[in-house]
Amino acid sequence: MRVLADRKRGVERRGRYLGLGLVVLAAGFLLTGRWQLALGVAVGALLGWVLTDPVRITWAVFVIAFAVPVTIDVGYPTNPSYALLLVLFLLAAWGRVLRAERDGWPPKALAAALLLPACAVLAGLVHWHGVKPIAVGVAPLLCFGVLAWHLAEEARHDRRTVRRIAEALTWFSVAVAVFAKYQTASRSWPIFDQFAYDWTYTSAFDATRAVGLSGHPIIYGTFAMAMVLVALTLRGRFWYVPVTANLVGLVLSGTRSAWVGTVLALGLWLFLQWRKVSWRGLGATAAVAAVTFTLVAVNPPALRPDTTTAAPTPSPAAPAASSAAPAPESPAATPSPAAPSPAAPAPPAASSLPPEPGAPLPAAPTASAVDSVDVAGSRISDPASADARFTRMSVVWDGITSDWSTVVFGNGPEANVRFLENVGIGDGQAQVFDNTYLTFWYNFGLIGLACLLALLVLLYRHLRSLPARLLLVGFAAQIFFFDVWLWLGAVAVLLLAVALGAADNPSLSARSLPVPRRRQPGAQAAAGPRQPAAGAAAGSGSAPAARPGSAGASGPS
Repeated sequence: MRVLADRKRGVERRGRYLGLGLVVLAAGFLLTGRWQLALGVAVGALLGWVLTDPVRITWAVFVIAFAVPVTIDVGYPTNPSYALLLVLFLLAAWGRVLRAERDGWPPKALAAALLLPACAVLAGLVHWHGVKPIAVGVAPLLCFGVLAWHLAEEARHDRRTVRRIAEALTWFSVAVAVFAKYQTASRSWPIFDQFAYDWTYTSAFDATRAVGLSGHPIIYGTFAMAMVLVALTLRGRFWYVPVTANLVGLVLSGTRSAWVGTVLALGLWLFLQWRKVSWRGLGATAAVAAVTFTLVAVNPPALRPDTTTAAPTPSPAAPAASSAAPAPESPAATPSPAAPSPAAPAPPAASSLPPEPGAPLPAAPTASAVDSVDVAGSRISDPASADARFTRMSVVWDGITSDWSTVVFGNGPEANVRFLENVGIGDGQAQVFDNTYLTFWYNFGLIGLACLLALLVLLYRHLRSLPARLLLVGFAAQIFFFDVWLWLGAVAVLLLAVALGAADNPSLSARSLPVPRRRQPGAQAAAGPRQPAAGAAAGSGSAPAARPGSAGASGPS
């Protein structure tokens, strides 16, 4: 014991020396004006600390996915979406390595994680366009598969941590909702107006809609939808505060796809909980609705935009948008140059050049703040977005049905990118298909679409948790209206559903090995002497937390 204690103290001492050295190094970079190198040292040190503990990895996955926007480029070596995807993949893969001795490598979980990437590889082999499109198309699917596997396994063994993370996210979302209210009241997006790498991710694009911490109103709407459902079903202390705050954020985002997902999920919740409906519950619902309407409608005079300052203009020196830059939904109100897409870039004239100084800007702010209620109403009545989606469905369907091989196997990974770069959709809207299911069919064929739908159905069937099922319904409904795969904050809703479902499902919880019954002395004597079983010596002790052979039955599939 003394040797172990000395060894532990030695490790702690070396850790302190290493931390002090990293602080000195980061300070040196700051003093010389190299803030990006100092930031790199700080992030590297933080990731190193996270990688030492699988529980920290689980926290880090959700913090990065929900709180780090992919619309800001701080000097990543590649597109922000892919850079953060790589970080998340490394975190999840290392977490599985740390847990390999405890959990093993369950075949069902591995099969679920590799199912969609295998569909992408098959489509790429049938319609060969080189190795690069396959690698780019497979990377997001593989990353999210490994992430789902890691989170499901961690949730099985540590239910409290996952629920604690979910509750922490609901209270974090309250602060984000306050920030969203400030954005719509002041008609500016602090941080994003200064650091976004494309003008479409600033308030110059649409200052009337809130973006929270995502840089895009649709992704913030997805986050607000998820937090409403989680807070409503987990029912922690003062749960009505995050529910109300996120309903406010949901309205301010102006994201109709998230509204549809929320309505469908709440409809399912009412259907499953109708026996528990009471007058008290109806009164609480009315109170939440009234407070939500008030918070949406009221605009504090102190936050009204300053009419003496010009509208925000993105810096011409902002990094150029790459071919994978995300843009999930076509703008409904104002036709604009093509915005970049997660799987489909805009034509080179719009996406490969830095933002033009003459890009469209919002109208000059007036002394009165924007009426958020009227803005939300106009989002419901405006048919422009629906028309744009019907146009895209027609284009995508023509590409899917060009011959039998494209119906069955698709056009290959990144086929939508090639189409939108070389042909495009000439309606003045964002160059993106805006439908995850049709985009998946277009790229990976009917086989890929069937696998995607089967995974969603199997998750709903096996993850018998109310929060998980509501999140799955909301997510499945919303991705019908935009392409999701390179928006980490949107796919994280699905990952949160997997984690909560694995934590709440008794059949997926980690169970100890059964303790063998003790024989009666007389019966044992009559049976004669026999050798003890391999595990009988520890019959009354604590059994392993999980058997490697049975862990596969509790994967995310």
